[in-house]
Amino acid sequence: MNGSSAVSSLLKRISQIAAQLVSNAVLASAGEFIRRPGRRWVFVLIGLATVGLAALSLGGVIRRQQDDTWARIQRERVVRVGLDPSFPPFEVDNAGQIVGYDVDLAHALAERWGVEVRFVPISFDGLIDGLLAGQYDLIISAYPYDPRLTRDVAYSEPYFNAGQVLVVSEGEPAISGVGDLSGRRLAVEWGSGGDLEARRLAQQFADLEILPLETPSAALDAVRAGQADAALVDAVSAYGYIGRQGGVRVVGEPITDERYIIVVRLDSRQLLKEINEALLDFRQAGLFEQLRARWF
Repeated sequence: MNGSSAVSSLLKRISQIAAQLVSNAVLASAGEFIRRPGRRWVFVLIGLATVGLAALSLGGVIRRQQDDTWARIQRERVVRVGLDPSFPPFEVDNAGQIVGYDVDLAHALAERWGVEVRFVPISFDGLIDGLLAGQYDLIISAYPYDPRLTRDVAYSEPYFNAGQVLVVSEGEPAISGVGDLSGRRLAVEWGSGGDLEARRLAQQFADLEILPLETPSAALDAVRAGQADAALVDAVSAYGYIGRQGGVRVVGEPITDERYIIVVRLDSRQLLKEINEALLDFRQAGLFEQLRARWF
């Protein structure tokens, strides 16, 4: 049992003992109330004390459940968003302006809530510390889900999957998924997640040939030039290449998961609820497809 569990168990036991003592006192005083009406005040005081303690306890629970961050956003009509403006096309463009997929998503949230958005630029490594320090209300910065941080912060539902995707030439009709890679040549960025996944696939398809290249763009160039039948690269590189060069297309869903999420503090329960409801509505309305078409 760890320290927090031991303390929790001790507090629970103390609460049980206290409740039993109060109950015994009430019963004893009730007997005195019947035998000695002159001591009614003892019974009344104990009853009032019990009710008072219960009210204080309930009040503490209510205060702990209140989302001060969401209350402040509603009061000041401003939501503060932390982001690292160094990752195009999510937070910055080639001119260094804070624009992109995540920026538009933040504006969509603010518009839904009827508030303004204020961006707080910060380095990626400092994003969580800045959030916990109260410098901003949430993080929208192509932030990948990390289960190691769930004791410190809360995550929204994912809004973008940057995992490895299978890319083929626009005129390739025979490959619709990894099951069609037998006897094919697969281009990857050497040492990348796509490379690792390709090596795993090679264990299933002994005749799969892996073509390792220096960059995702080089792997996609190989597909476009007919030097490879398909490429396995991350979704950001794939969609960016398609937007710039064309000639290739993504088939199927991402093979691996690298889901981008919005991050809030653990006590921002109402804010997290509002974010998740908004993301669901945005997905159903096709907003994410619009953002991908605009920024890739």
